[in-house]
Amino acid sequence: MLDGISIIGLTPAGLLLLVVLMVLTGRLVPRATYLEKVKERDQWKAAYEVERAARFAADSQTRELLELARTGTKVLQAVHDNSEMMKSEDT
Repeated sequence: MLDGISIIGLTPAGLLLLVVLMVLTGRLVPRATYLEKVKERDQWKAAYEVERAARFAADSQTRELLELARTGTKVLQAVHDNSEMMKSEDT
């Protein structure tokens, strides 16, 4: 936007117009607005880190529960197979 514009050659009215255009296009923002956005960014980043840690903990618990479910399935399958074998021996 400002490429090719010589700031030194501008009149005071031209400089004012340039500043107003920069404010309207969002290239120049007040410090308070900038600090507010930085604070908001930091809050979102902290929330993301907390959510990421919680997701990691949940994934770890899910892996443990799946392993317990597999173990339980194998035990129940072995008990079932053993009972089927006992039934076939009785007959």
